[in-house]
Amino acid sequence: MTPASIAPDGSVHSIPSADAIQLDLEACRAISGEYRAGGRKTVVVQGLGFVGAAVAAVIAGARDEAGRPLYCVIGTDLATPGSYWKVAKINAGCVPIQSPDPSLDALIAEGVREVGNLRATASEGAYELADVIVVDLPLDVTAWGEAPEAQTEIEIRLGAFEQAIRTIGSRMRPDALVIVETTVPIGVCEKVALPILTRCRRERGIEEPVLLAHAYERVMPGPRYVDSIRSFWRSYSGIDARSAAAAGEFLRTFIDTKQWPLWELADTSSTEMAKLLENSYRAVNIALMQEWTLLAERTGVNLFEVVESVRVRKGTHDNLRYPGFGVGGYCLTKDSLLAQWSASVLLDNGVELGMTLEALRINRKMPLHTLDLAAEAAGGSLAGKRILVAGISYLPEVADTRNTPTEIFVDALLEAGAHPVAFDPYVRFWPERPQIELAESLAEGLANCDGAVLAVPHAAFRNLTAEALLPAGSRLSFVVDAQNVVGDETAASLHRRGIRVAGVGKGHWRKLGY
Repeated sequence: MTPASIAPDGSVHSIPSADAIQLDLEACRAISGEYRAGGRKTVVVQGLGFVGAAVAAVIAGARDEAGRPLYCVIGTDLATPGSYWKVAKINAGCVPIQSPDPSLDALIAEGVREVGNLRATASEGAYELADVIVVDLPLDVTAWGEAPEAQTEIEIRLGAFEQAIRTIGSRMRPDALVIVETTVPIGVCEKVALPILTRCRRERGIEEPVLLAHAYERVMPGPRYVDSIRSFWRSYSGIDARSAAAAGEFLRTFIDTKQWPLWELADTSSTEMAKLLENSYRAVNIALMQEWTLLAERTGVNLFEVVESVRVRKGTHDNLRYPGFGVGGYCLTKDSLLAQWSASVLLDNGVELGMTLEALRINRKMPLHTLDLAAEAAGGSLAGKRILVAGISYLPEVADTRNTPTEIFVDALLEAGAHPVAFDPYVRFWPERPQIELAESLAEGLANCDGAVLAVPHAAFRNLTAEALLPAGSRLSFVVDAQNVVGDETAASLHRRGIRVAGVGKGHWRKLGY
C-alpha cells in the first residue's frame, strides 16, 4: 500500500516514490533553468508550515519594474506522512493551512496555476538550484512537566535543525545565500549553522566563505497574513558584511521598505536576541494582567473598562494587555526558554532570566483560573458535566492549534471529571487532542452541554445574544466568558433566565450577583 499523508482538513495525499520525486525535481530544474537563462534567480524555502508556505507565496509574488516575476520559488518539505501533504497542497495551487486572508490564496493560485513560478518538492536536489535559501523550520523545546506550575530542565532539540542545515550545506551552490528565519537560541547561527555549512562545503571542495544571514520572521497568521511579510518592519543581520549586504538586497525585493524600513543589526546574535526579547516582552506584559484580573474580580471591578481608560496614554500605556484565557501558539510559549537555554548552555554566561521565566509559568496557569470560574458557576464541581469549550485555536480567525491554552483547559476538565466538548469554526480535527469530542456547530454544542466556556474571541462568538447561547432544548446552566465576547446586556439577559454568568476580568458581574 502506498503511504499516505493526511492534511488537517482530512484530504489524503499519496507519498510519491523515489522515481516520482526525481521527476518532480526535473520539473523544478526546468523552471529554474528558464529563469536563470533570463537573468532571474531561484529561491528555495525550506519548510512549508505556517511561516514557510506564506513566505514562499509572497516571494513568488515579487515583481520587477516591468511587472515580471523576479524569482522562481521552490518550497521544500519532507516526503513523510506528517509533512508531504503541504507539498501536495501547494502543487495543487492551494494554501496548505487554513487562512482568513484571501490574498494568500490568490498569491499561491497565481504562482502555481497562472505564472508557473511557484512549485513545491520533497527532493533535496532543489537546494542545488538555489541562489537564495530561506530556512523556515520549527524548533522543538521541552521545559515543563505535566502540571503547568512544574518546571524541568530546558531541552532544545537542535537535531532536526542541524540535519536540515547539513542538507543545505551538502547541496548548495558556492555563491548561494542562506537566510535563517527560524526563531533560534542566541548564538545558533554563529556557533551551530555556520560551522556545519562551512564543514559540509569544505568536504565538497568549496573554500569560499558561506553567505549566512539571520532575518527573523514576524509572520502573523490571520487577516493580515500576507501584509505581515511584505508590509511590515524586518530586522536582519549577517555573519559578515557580505552576508548582511546580500540579505538586505534580497529582502528589499519583496518587502515595501519605503513604508516599512529594514533595520540592520550588528551581528546574528543581535537579531536572534531581538526576536526572543520581542516575544518575551509580550509574554511578560500578558502575565502582569493575571494578578490584576484576580484583584479586579474580587473587588467587583470591570478590568476591561479600567484597561481602556489607561490605554489612552499613548506611547507609554497603549499596549497594556487585556485579561484573557491564556497564551498559546508557537512563539510566546517558548521563545523565553530559547533565551535562557542560550545563556545557560550555548553561551554559558550565568545569566538567569527570572522574571521572564516566571511570566511563562503564570501564563500557563491562566486557563486554570477559567476552570475555577467554571467550577464556581457550576455550583462547586464539574464532575460528570458536559462542558462546551468554544474555541480551540490559540488565536482568533486561524486554525493553528499549537500550544493552545485550550489544551491545558480541557486536560484540567478531564482531571476534574468533566466531559469536554469542543467547537471551533476553523478546526475540524485537533491533532494534539484527537480524543476530545468535537461538536459540528456551536448550536449543537450549546444544546447538549451543561455549561459553556467561550475560550477564543472568534468573530463567530462575538456579541452573541442570550437567545443564540440558549438554543431550543438547551440544558445550559452557566456561561463563562474568558475573552470578553459577551456584552453586559447579554450577561444580564442570561442572568434573568436563571443562567449563571462569569467572566475573566468581569468583577462587576460578580458584584451584580450574576
